[in-house]
Amino acid sequence: MLDGIRVLDLSRVIAGPYCAMLMADLGADVIKVERPGRGDDLRALGGKDGMSAAFAAVNRSKRAVAIDLQRPEGARLAFELARRADVVIENFVPGVADRLGLGYAAVSAVNPAVVYASVSGFGQDGPYAQRPGYNTIAMGMAGLMALTGMPGHPPTRPGGSLSDLAASLVAFGAVNAALVQRFRTGRGQHLDVSLLASTLTLLPDPVALYFQSGVRPPRAGNRNPNITPAEAFRAKDGYVNVVIMNPDQYARFCRALGDDGLRTDPRFADNAGRLAHHGEFKARVEEALGRGTVAEWVERLVAAGIASGPIYEFDQVFEDPQVKHLGAVVEVEQPGHGPVKMLSFPFRAGGVTPPIRRPAPRLGEHTREVLAEVGVAPAEIDALAAAGVVALG
Repeated sequence: MLDGIRVLDLSRVIAGPYCAMLMADLGADVIKVERPGRGDDLRALGGKDGMSAAFAAVNRSKRAVAIDLQRPEGARLAFELARRADVVIENFVPGVADRLGLGYAAVSAVNPAVVYASVSGFGQDGPYAQRPGYNTIAMGMAGLMALTGMPGHPPTRPGGSLSDLAASLVAFGAVNAALVQRFRTGRGQHLDVSLLASTLTLLPDPVALYFQSGVRPPRAGNRNPNITPAEAFRAKDGYVNVVIMNPDQYARFCRALGDDGLRTDPRFADNAGRLAHHGEFKARVEEALGRGTVAEWVERLVAAGIASGPIYEFDQVFEDPQVKHLGAVVEVEQPGHGPVKMLSFPFRAGGVTPPIRRPAPRLGEHTREVLAEVGVAPAEIDALAAAGVVALG
């Protein structure tokens, strides 16, 4: 899909690299630039020999060069790469890329077709622009943590790197949209993607309901505070999620439970009543569900046309037959580490999941190869390596 597109990945950790990785999986030639000696901070996250599972999971399919951007010679090398790139992705604190001579103004002056994505915590300007921003900070400031947790308990951090991934996916969509425009007009543009705004995009319905009502939404635990049943219920051996969206579904739900009284009892007959008497409603549903296992109830409810599913512990997720059918996990041979399991590309194209093109690169693995492509002579590469400006993998 993206064959022939060259991406310069100046980003690190997750928010920028994951976007670049998706492009690499789709065929783009992604060149990741890292610091000599240390590399991306994810390399040291529980790994060995500069290759952690987390780094491999968000940097596969790329080529890697190690360049010291703080050295003028190194910044010039990176500029030469940017000058030839279709896309540049960076997640420095705003202003740093400009100080290095790698900002949008400098790059677009010699490469007006470049699509330049800046991914930051809070955006390129504004009162917080110079603050460092990380996943947990954005989740807290966007209200995601305020919505997460049990009633009466403190705000809770959701699992995973949701803000980082939200920004990655926003950047992925924005970059590809900008590439379409570039093919039409011949000009690129500067894309300003922030973790804060991207996290807010995960919350369109709570935001809309808040502005409609003016009431701060409470923490509601494992249920939707506006619809019930739309929550987790306890069965004999675990928990099952059930979501009901209309009266017909609710009637089928009551019949599947074998409790038609749930449908006829005026306290539970409509959504407003069930919300008003939620504690009593939940206790009655769980009394029925407690007579069977999660697997039994999911089978029965699905057969009745009710949306339901088990709540897995993490190690159970990858044993699910649909997860296996989707090919959600792939095994990549990582040199020096053997086979490494990771998530596959997240969508199919023409019925085919894009393949993993190559394992994650060693630090500086492609430095010599990439610099040669921009005209740096072998002797000069050796001299730059001896001076510590670059590192050779």
